[in-house]
Amino acid sequence: MPRFFNTTGPCDPRDHYMLSPSRRLPDVLHLVERKQYFVLHAARQVGKTTAMRALAVQLRADGHVAIHATLETSQGAEAVEEAEPRWLWSIHEDAAVLPLAQRPPSPTSVDEVAVGRRLGAWLSSWCAAVAPRHVVLLLDEADTVSGPALVNLFRQLRAGFNQRPERFPASVGLIGMRDLRDYLTESKDGVPVNPGSPFNIKAASITMRNFTAEEVVELVSQHTADTGQVFTPGASARIFEWTAGQPFLVNALALCCMDELCPDRSVAVTAAHVDEAKERLVLSRTTHLDALAERLKEPRVARVVQAVLLGDEEVDYAHDDFRYVVDLGLVALGSGGAETANRLYREVLARELSYSRQRNTPAPWWPWSTPDGRLDFPALVGAFRDYWRENADAITEHLPLYPEAVAHLTFMAFLQRVVNGGGQVYREFAAGRGAVDIVTHYAGERFVTEVKRVRARDRLDTVKDKGVVQLSRYLQALGMREGWLLVVDQRAGRAWDEKLWQETRQVDGRTVHLVGL
Repeated sequence: MPRFFNTTGPCDPRDHYMLSPSRRLPDVLHLVERKQYFVLHAARQVGKTTAMRALAVQLRADGHVAIHATLETSQGAEAVEEAEPRWLWSIHEDAAVLPLAQRPPSPTSVDEVAVGRRLGAWLSSWCAAVAPRHVVLLLDEADTVSGPALVNLFRQLRAGFNQRPERFPASVGLIGMRDLRDYLTESKDGVPVNPGSPFNIKAASITMRNFTAEEVVELVSQHTADTGQVFTPGASARIFEWTAGQPFLVNALALCCMDELCPDRSVAVTAAHVDEAKERLVLSRTTHLDALAERLKEPRVARVVQAVLLGDEEVDYAHDDFRYVVDLGLVALGSGGAETANRLYREVLARELSYSRQRNTPAPWWPWSTPDGRLDFPALVGAFRDYWRENADAITEHLPLYPEAVAHLTFMAFLQRVVNGGGQVYREFAAGRGAVDIVTHYAGERFVTEVKRVRARDRLDTVKDKGVVQLSRYLQALGMREGWLLVVDQRAGRAWDEKLWQETRQVDGRTVHLVGL
């Protein structure tokens, strides 16, 4: 069967186009050789499992008794007496890859040991039986363990640490989305864990990087070598532009181009194909993207995402919430501050948060298009102003986690409802930008909107003046002469007659239409 771009489960070079996962990891081998314990954390579907399975194979070839096992079987089992036997049986089953003489004993061999100590006793007996070979245990999905079970797991690993390597695993790797500190804090109901307990034996926390632009080219070139179908330089560059090298997204876009858009291998894949693949991926709401969308409902995620979305909120980069959202892969720390991890996630984030509003927005009721089929953007902005005045209070009640960004999200939903199927909406936002910039493409034309807000501590005139300068610069960068600045007044006690206003300014030959909301 021909190879393909994989988007489900670990990669296998016999079936999938893939790059060596070890190149995207720090040198984890030296941690194993030093008999150290470590944490590997990275976002969903970046290749952690593939890398750890490959590492286990390499270590077995080097003479270690190494296995990759999952702790996911104990997810939701917070009681130690329920979770512990699941750990033993999961490790036992995954150890079937070992020669018979190197496999661990049956988990029933420790039935007489007290609950909460069985894992340690079982690992000790296994390591003693295979000595002088060293056992290396790579435990995946470690952050699916929770509550008292999680703390007990770490305490048993710590208790056996001083017995290694003859009577306990020489090296243990814990693999998950989040760093150790975060899921220990979560297991203690949000109370920060004592840094010395219960897993102070960790030597390092490491992560996996995304693909580089050159590696994206290398990956799609494997398809060209196998089939003759070319990904043009523009296509490869556009894949990286949308994904920032996130492995799942890279493979998903390439797979859509390969299977759906260009099944004829004589047709070269272009940047336009990649753009269409992006749109299909966003609309498909794959499991990967759905899982990220679910995270947006968590209050600690919402606090960070809202700050990034608004652009004028300060982000506490030292707070555990920020590190948590970075570990999830939603946000990254760019040169200008916190931003979405890639452009495609920016689309997903904005659309997901505004999706319900979009579905509840009635079909356009005003003459939003001109007789020749172009978008009547002034009419659209005017209709949104009327819609916002009538529905603002009700809409705000439906977005309790994003109260400061309701107007921004509603405008995005309004735009998407109008242009859906006939145009594209592109958004630019990041902490420190001071505004949300939106570019609408329709019928060969572009329309630029910037959304700013007036907070309790702000002066309206100052916000307007800064917004005009910002938008003028943005228009200059895009080579455009006209744009709209929407100013959302969030100051308490303001009547609608005070908040709704319009004016037009000329700046360096560019026209800025200001609209108060």
